[in-house]
Amino acid sequence: MEIFIYMIIFIIGALFGSFCTLAVYRIPLGENIVYKHSFCPNCKAKLQFKDLIPIVSYIALRGKCSHCGEKIRIRYLLLEVLSGLTFVLCALSLRMNFLTVDIRTIIYFTLFILYFVSLFIIAGIDQEKMQIQKSVLIFGMVLSCIYMIYVCLENANVQSIYTYIIYLISIIVLLVVNIVIMKKKSYENYTIQILLLSMYMMIFSTSALFYITAIFALIGILIANLNKKQKPVPIGFYLCVSNIIVIIAYNFLCNWVIK
Repeated sequence: MEIFIYMIIFIIGALFGSFCTLAVYRIPLGENIVYKHSFCPNCKAKLQFKDLIPIVSYIALRGKCSHCGEKIRIRYLLLEVLSGLTFVLCALSLRMNFLTVDIRTIIYFTLFILYFVSLFIIAGIDQEKMQIQKSVLIFGMVLSCIYMIYVCLENANVQSIYTYIIYLISIIVLLVVNIVIMKKKSYENYTIQILLLSMYMMIFSTSALFYITAIFALIGILIANLNKKQKPVPIGFYLCVSNIIVIIAYNFLCNWVIK
């Protein structure tokens, strides 16, 4: 029974991964990610249901468009698989027993799954365009507010409330500074975008886990660029990937080792 449920979680994760690939392509172009029908970027043909089944369609079509035969980038398959695995690992790290699971664990799982999805999208766009998309950050800020309210209601801790207030003030200041820079120079500052992303991560993973995230991200950047010529580094991509790994590892440590 448990295995069957985890298989469903993997499938749901793969579906979200498919959505993330769509979002990564469309958001920078300003295209609708909800209502517009999926299409091939090469021939613009509308994709049918058989073309949109996560993982299965890619394998069945041998990584090619069924209309024009254009090769589909393998990153689509990888993101669907990794998203499915992330959903499963998140559930496992929380030791979710679906026969006795409580509402608090379900809420926590749901909020962090949405958080991970936003990081997938941010990472994908940053790797492609070297920018942290404002619309995704806005979604992240709304999700952060919901998470902070939930945590404060669950744990009426004065210290945590003060910490969240500081985070919110910092985010507002950074947003104002970014708007001022945009008005003067007609572009968004990548450094401020990274700082906003960092504040977003601190809300969900605490400052201590974020510092660990930053260290892993730095190691990843150094390894990835060891034998390459110096070029712009998508810092947001490395931060997002590292943060997902760190949070899941921390949950495993707390719920499986310490307990």
